[in-house]
Amino acid sequence: MSYIIALTIHIISIVIWIGGVAFVTMVTFPMILRMDKSLEMVLMFQGTEHRFGKIAKLMVILAGLSGLYLIYEKGISSGVWLMIVIWSFYAALLFGLEKMIFKRLFARPSNDMDTKKVFNILQTFHWVVLGLSLLAIIAGIYAGHY
Repeated sequence: MSYIIALTIHIISIVIWIGGVAFVTMVTFPMILRMDKSLEMVLMFQGTEHRFGKIAKLMVILAGLSGLYLIYEKGISSGVWLMIVIWSFYAALLFGLEKMIFKRLFARPSNDMDTKKVFNILQTFHWVVLGLSLLAIIAGIYAGHY
């Protein structure tokens, strides 16, 4: 019975986490990029990112803990390795790496890069992360059914 509970927690946490990434990537960024004022763009992004960041951290922790239990119960297959790598990348991003990358990326003086360009870079980054997430879901389906 505990295997089913862990699997349920795992899937729900991933649905919320990856669904949030998809929403930010496909809905929030296009809305931000249609805005004219830099301050509005930044405030919208910070509000969304701040709120979703807390949710994403919790979901990544739940996915990791439940995933460890599932590995303990079922063992590890080839598809699971890809999920572990992508989960590790996400966890590193959410718990510090993202801030380091963006700090370095945007360390230039503010007059070198306009706000729209910054948000285009962020949107591209989120598309890459979303693509990796979908790849992890495919690996999970494969690992769970073969």
